[in-house]
Amino acid sequence: MKIIKRFLQLIILVPFGIVMISLAVANRHEVKLALDPFSPEQPVLDFTLPLYMVIFGALLVGVFIGGFMAWLKQGRHRKAAREKRYEAQRWRNEADRQQKRLEKLAADPKSDVPALPASGSTAITKVAM
Repeated sequence: MKIIKRFLQLIILVPFGIVMISLAVANRHEVKLALDPFSPEQPVLDFTLPLYMVIFGALLVGVFIGGFMAWLKQGRHRKAAREKRYEAQRWRNEADRQQKRLEKLAADPKSDVPALPASGSTAITKVAM
C-alpha cells in the first residue's frame, strides 16, 4: 500500500513540477507590483519582481487561505469529536470502576450488598416503597 501511495505521488508531483519549472522559465521578465491602491502613478509601496514569483506567491497565499478556511469550517466536527472522546473516556472510567467493584464483591462474598438472582431464576422480589 505504501508503494502504491508513493508511486501515485510521483505520478502527480513530477508532471506538476515540470509545469511549474517551465512556467518559471517562460515568465522571467520583471513586473512592477504596486501595493498602493490610492496613487497608482506614484505608489508608496511597490516591488519589481519576476512574473513567476508573483504567480507562485499568489498561489501560495491562496493555498494558505484555503487551508485556514477549511480548518475553520471543520471546527464543529473537531469539537464534536473532542466531546465524544471525553464521553468515551468517562464511560471507560465508569466501566473500570464497576469492574473493580465486581472483583471486590467476588473476592468478599460476605459483604452487606445483596447478591443478584441467578440468570435462569424467575423469582421476582418486591421492593418496599
